Amino acid sequence: MPDELSVTLWAVWLFVFGACVGSFLNVCIYRLPAGLSVVWPPSHCTTCLKRIAWHDNLPILGWFLLRGRCRHCGERFSAQYAGIEALTGLVFAGFYLAYFVWQVRGPDLARWDVYLVHMALLSALIVCSVIDLRTKEIYTVVTYGGMAVAVVLSALLPALQAPSHVPQWFAGARLSAVVSSLLGLVVGGAIVWVTALLGRLVLLLKRSERRDAMGFGDVLLVAMIGAVLGWEGAVLTFFLAPFFGLTYGLWQLARHRDHEVPYGPFLSMGAGAVMLAQRGLVAWFGPGVSAIWQVIGGG
Repeated sequence: MPDELSVTLWAVWLFVFGACVGSFLNVCIYRLPAGLSVVWPPSHCTTCLKRIAWHDNLPILGWFLLRGRCRHCGERFSAQYAGIEALTGLVFAGFYLAYFVWQVRGPDLARWDVYLVHMALLSALIVCSVIDLRTKEIYTVVTYGGMAVAVVLSALLPALQAPSHVPQWFAGARLSAVVSSLLGLVVGGAIVWVTALLGRLVLLLKRSERRDAMGFGDVLLVAMIGAVLGWEGAVLTFFLAPFFGLTYGLWQLARHRDHEVPYGPFLSMGAGAVMLAQRGLVAWFGPGVSAIWQVIGGG
């Protein structure tokens, strides 16, 4: 375990780095729904179109130094910008502490390469969650891209799929990791898709209306999560998400009578919880899963 000083320095550095990543996530959150490039033009005020100087664009600090307003025209900047940057910084620092200091995943799984991939997934989930809350849509450019990257990274980094229980039907760790990633993608998407179909059928029978219980964006989101965390991670995410969404759903019903709840944020929270507790949860039901695989494989 690293000493206290190095832990503090790493946590602070990763918070700052995460806040910088959060600044880019803000760009994605604003520009993807608007159909704009996330690369060009550089950050600018959407009212006067003046470019934001680098010293005004410092993560978190820039918003407070400008008092939430454009330096040129005085237009208000949403507090969301500083909020997303702070959230991303806390995620990067918090998961560092969880993985490497408290070692909640176990000392053998405390790897920097896996940590970085998980931070990339959480960053994508933050983008999807905020956009889903604002527009009730999840953009496929994030989910499709995330799936493809996850499969490739599983081939390059087999340790990414280490917690997942998949029979060794194929020789070689890299091929097995790719199979695990693809299986997670398929199982993650399928479990939400089947649930959506059943929910739509229930709504049709009860209310004679064609409405989706879950959108196709949720299908792709859990498929992306499964491609990174494996099929157990996808299933656990699916079953943990309602516990995070229950309070919000009840509040929406009581306050707005709105039956349509954006589910992406709660799937993302479930995925974050699975990253921290996946090994313990999988170990709990792992023997039963292994027995099932043996039956399927004829062992």
